[in-house]
Amino acid sequence: MFGFIVGTACLIGLIRVLRAPHWSGRMGWGRRGRILGRIFSRLETSPSQENVIVDAISDVRAGGRKAMPELAATRAQVAEILRAENFDPALLEPVFARHDQALAEMRALTSNAFGKVHGVLDARQRNELAALIERRGFVWGHRRGPYRSESVAV
Repeated sequence: MFGFIVGTACLIGLIRVLRAPHWSGRMGWGRRGRILGRIFSRLETSPSQENVIVDAISDVRAGGRKAMPELAATRAQVAEILRAENFDPALLEPVFARHDQALAEMRALTSNAFGKVHGVLDARQRNELAALIERRGFVWGHRRGPYRSESVAV
């Protein structure tokens, strides 16, 4: 019985350790920081370039966090619309208007971030980053394993 209690406590501890955010040395983003580290080493960026890129990413993330409460409000409003006896498409217009406004803000933030990244990288680094984005190879590698054929799309 005592072994069962100790084993359960160890399992709970392991789950907590695995779910905890890990310090990666880059912005404290855990896995995202490691991914950025791989991208930065591949692009051979300087620390000042890395700071500008990290700031641009942080700005976009902050804008996304600011837009998240809109999702909760949308869910509540859509639930009300669905509970109504008759469907009225006009009730969705205010929801879509708020979405359009949030999307316009995110577009502006993203465009500004891309402008910062484009301005700080040289031509070789921009070409390398474009190639990484195009082939989706900067995160997961080659996308094929020993049990996948060429025809399997991920």
